[in-house]
Amino acid sequence: MIRLFDNETDNELGAISEAQLDLLVDELADESLDEYTYNIDSRTISHLEGSGADAELIALLRRALGSRTSMELRYDPD
Repeated sequence: MIRLFDNETDNELGAISEAQLDLLVDELADESLDEYTYNIDSRTISHLEGSGADAELIALLRRALGSRTSMELRYDPD
């Protein structure tokens, strides 16, 4: 499992599978801040949902974003 973090607070958000990570990397290449960090907002989450992201990943991202307009999401490659 791959651990996701809120890049601002360094809080762990949860874990995702390799398949979920592959979807994030493929779909968010334009949103990449570096190799492991992505900018996420509600529009990005909707795009991922429309691209076939599973309900578990979408729920995790919505929970992580909360009431913010955007956030930086980081994953730990180890």
